[in-house]
Amino acid sequence: MAEPQFYPLTVAAVEAETDLAIKVSFKVPSELAGTFRYHQGQYLTLQAQVNGEPLRRSYSICSGIHDEAMQVAIKRVEGGLFSNFANDTLAPGATLEVMPPQGGFYTALDRAKAGNYLFIAAGSGITPVVSNIKSILGEEPLSQVTLLFGNQRSNTIMFRDTLSFLKNRYMSRFHWVNILSREDQGSDVLNGRLNNRKGAELNRQLIKLGSYDEYFICGPESMISEVSRGLRGVGVDEEHIHYELFAASAEDARAVVAKHHARAREYGGKLSRVTVIMDGRGSQFELSADGENVLDAGLNQGLDLPYSCKGGVCSTCKARLLEGEVDMDITHGLEPGEIEQGFILTCQAHPISDKVVVDFDQK
Repeated sequence: MAEPQFYPLTVAAVEAETDLAIKVSFKVPSELAGTFRYHQGQYLTLQAQVNGEPLRRSYSICSGIHDEAMQVAIKRVEGGLFSNFANDTLAPGATLEVMPPQGGFYTALDRAKAGNYLFIAAGSGITPVVSNIKSILGEEPLSQVTLLFGNQRSNTIMFRDTLSFLKNRYMSRFHWVNILSREDQGSDVLNGRLNNRKGAELNRQLIKLGSYDEYFICGPESMISEVSRGLRGVGVDEEHIHYELFAASAEDARAVVAKHHARAREYGGKLSRVTVIMDGRGSQFELSADGENVLDAGLNQGLDLPYSCKGGVCSTCKARLLEGEVDMDITHGLEPGEIEQGFILTCQAHPISDKVVVDFDQK
């Protein structure tokens, strides 16, 4: 059975992280401690009434697994309804509806492990990365961590104080390299954007890209795609490259449109009988291959289904396909192994067989 979607949590503290970002701490009641126990690098889906409408967004956890409070970071985004609401109005004592932690941007920790980790982050992509770094350094005393962190200027660096503290505390185990694109640091290798060219420079002068056990990348999709290709080019196995996307790209948007037109040509107005299982109950409706996705169709039927980004990134709407076939627009929120196991992103899934059965209770 699926867990209840949201729990009301009280905001314990709100701290400015930069001029454009806040860090929000939650009070988790003792009876919900197990429900909200999280792995490093996971995220929370938050819901609030904004201008009279329920809005939900996913934000990465930035606290380490041993930190006293569970925290997320929320960066203000131009035109972002939830991020501006949070930065402008959230204060201690406020209540937000919060889903239990989700996401797989981590590897299992082991105190006996002597691992060598490389993290590559750009901008607010540092948020789940800092959770990982704090947790690894605290839980694996034999492990080494290297961070390549790209920003425009030094005054836009999120978690600068936290990273400085970690650097001072774990001087021999935490290696932090700042790359700035719009501020001169007096060294060509430390100036510019985090891309394959910069990776090649760093590989020649500072680090050996192929020498790490696990690789974590978080930032814009273009950076993730380029850096991932570069890592594969130096012999890194795909299964050791972990990435977290915060938003789909314009290229994805064009691909979605192209897929819609292709489905319209191939399937026309063909209807499928879709069954959605949630909390042990099945609901049925008809849906065309060239119409809305399974998630939106279910929501329009009045079903209370889990979702957040609706962009194929966060995987909150993930479910298992038990029967039939679907065509997904994009699949960034799924690992290759999850796709092989039959999981789909319902916000990207369109039925292309006569009958489709989707189970939200199987995660």
